[in-house]
Amino acid sequence: MKQPNHLKEGDKIAIVAPAKRILYGELDEGIALIKEWGFEPILSPNMYKEHNFGYAYAGTDEERLSDFQWALDHPEIKAIWCARGGYGSVKIIDDLDFTAFLANPKWIMGYSDITVFHAHLSRLKIQSLHGVTLKKLAGVDYQVDSYNSMFNALTRDKMVYEIASHPLNNTGLATGELIGGNLSMIYSLMGSSSAIDVQGKILVLEDWFENWYAVDRMLMNLKRNGFFDKISGLILGSFTHMDIENENLAHYNHPFDPMTYSIIHTFTQHLKVPVAFQFPCGHIGHHLTLKMGAKVHLNVSANSVNLQQIQ
Repeated sequence: MKQPNHLKEGDKIAIVAPAKRILYGELDEGIALIKEWGFEPILSPNMYKEHNFGYAYAGTDEERLSDFQWALDHPEIKAIWCARGGYGSVKIIDDLDFTAFLANPKWIMGYSDITVFHAHLSRLKIQSLHGVTLKKLAGVDYQVDSYNSMFNALTRDKMVYEIASHPLNNTGLATGELIGGNLSMIYSLMGSSSAIDVQGKILVLEDWFENWYAVDRMLMNLKRNGFFDKISGLILGSFTHMDIENENLAHYNHPFDPMTYSIIHTFTQHLKVPVAFQFPCGHIGHHLTLKMGAKVHLNVSANSVNLQQIQ
């Protein structure tokens, strides 16, 4: 996997919205943070456009495509930070031209719907950053590590994390490239040119606002496609706002929904690879940035989980 260059003071970061619309004022805090880091934020030309077609997109497909292509091709842009997720990235991915990008790769940053880009870049053999989008989730208290980890990933060589163990974990050691992201998006990309290849890799999964039976259905699809026979390790992030609120009153706002984890455990308990539950990533305020495509060492012991980038 090829790693884009790390950023230095004064570098330009493009802000693009490939999915749901952005309202005026929603990016002010993120823009201020980019400046505080010493970088120059550049808004894409159609940032505040809106196109309502069964969904509030951030402009028409053509406008969102044009903005992302602009960011990919711009010779002075060193990173592309997606403003938010939602839905819409998959509608433009096939029409993007990555020729200039491949000659001069830059970091693409985000999660959730942005999993489309992480998956596609894995096919192109380019690393990317699975981390917070620029717009915050409403009502969520963000921890400083969510942003410090993004800054570190943009500017430093290696990624090293240690978290507490979880009762559902499978202990063990694994080495492989990180891949994955949002479960729903990975499921939706099956059979396409952006579908991920998990052979020998460490798979990351997270999601929110999904019914419990839908989680089981998506995992059955992954199982039947051989995912759990091919991976070298598995990392489970947050699953929150799961099922119907009045049927999940005790845990609807829990960042790591217990029923969802129980369902996932039925797929993981017999795996002979390390499995780490409750990793801080996904639709939560504590979201550690993961370098997708980076080769890492995963050590799941009885007392802790260590994830360390080695390449």
